[in-house]
Amino acid sequence: MMKRWMGLFAAVLLTFSLLGEQEAWAQRNTGLGVGVGSATVASGLSLKLPAGPTAFQLTAGCWGGCDGVAASLDLLFNMPAIASADVLTLAWNFGGGGALGVGDGGLGAGAAFVAGLEFHFQPVPVDLVLEWRPGLTILPDVDIELVNFGGHARWYF
Repeated sequence: MMKRWMGLFAAVLLTFSLLGEQEAWAQRNTGLGVGVGSATVASGLSLKLPAGPTAFQLTAGCWGGCDGVAASLDLLFNMPAIASADVLTLAWNFGGGGALGVGDGGLGAGAAFVAGLEFHFQPVPVDLVLEWRPGLTILPDVDIELVNFGGHARWYF
């Protein structure tokens, strides 16, 4: 299954990289993105606020199987678009952040590196994001998780 996802990811990157580099949609948009997403320990409301070449991303909602509440805050660095067409721009970002959660299992805390692939739709201010989020859990137990993924779907105002 993982080989299939990595192959698809590589094919999309190769296809769009052959189309040429364009200005990133996220760097032109200065509005607030609101939607749903999944990040380090938190799944639920996803907010993204571009701030120049960087962006702040907050994900707040359920922790684990919704046994508690959690929030994750990331600082992302927007990189130039990989490719752009009339309908879709493919861009990417990287950064890192931390997360806190409280639930039946007590307090949870962690940090993660983020590498995201962003699909920005030109006719409407919508983005779909796939993220690789290797992380370090600090509480309740120390653990390193190299295979962790997240995603977001947001509308920009």
